Amino acid sequence: MTNVNTTDYSNIGLQNHTAPSREIKKELGQADFLALLTTQLANQDPLTPVDNKEFISQMSQFASVDSLQSLVTKFDDLSTSLTSNQALQASSLVGRKVLISGEKAYLMAGEQSRISGQLNLDEDTTNIRFEIKDGSGQVVRSIEVGAQEAGDIDFVWDGFNDGGERMPPGNYTIAAYGQLGGKSEQLKTSIVAQVESVSLGGADGKVLLNLTGLDQVEFSEVKEIG
Repeated sequence: MTNVNTTDYSNIGLQNHTAPSREIKKELGQADFLALLTTQLANQDPLTPVDNKEFISQMSQFASVDSLQSLVTKFDDLSTSLTSNQALQASSLVGRKVLISGEKAYLMAGEQSRISGQLNLDEDTTNIRFEIKDGSGQVVRSIEVGAQEAGDIDFVWDGFNDGGERMPPGNYTIAAYGQLGGKSEQLKTSIVAQVESVSLGGADGKVLLNLTGLDQVEFSEVKEIG
């Protein structure tokens, strides 16, 4: 007598069959919600059917969830689009000059090189003076300006020290001081810098401008484009 293999059924015309794996869903979508609601209605107790108010409440919840999911998707698409447009606009700034708040500046090489910017006064100020400091913090040039009315006042440093010598290229600080209410305070300044390149900043997708000789700044921080 021939023994029949209880595991391999190929000799009697049958094939082993492995049930396909089922994907486990971690979130319920629109179709799942409708399926659950339909099943609930089909299997309800006819003696105690679902109350109309409860049914309407469930449908309202479904509509709210569906609308919220759609809104989130649209906002994600809008955010991606805005970031792309910002990156495109910012890329056209490469090689151009921008005005940003701050006091750090970079003096480029060349006989005609200079540093320019703005003095930003919130109110009338007296005894205004500029101090230009080199990378070590040493004051190389001091300029008296006197009294100025509130507003944005353009300034330019020609790149020479108090002795009339041309300063080498590099990083400098343009600090302004003045009298406000009888007290000497440091004043707000803005500096003109050159855009060297543009990059997208990591997961937050911010557009960053890489300035020649200076740190990165966000595209949104640019006050003026030259």
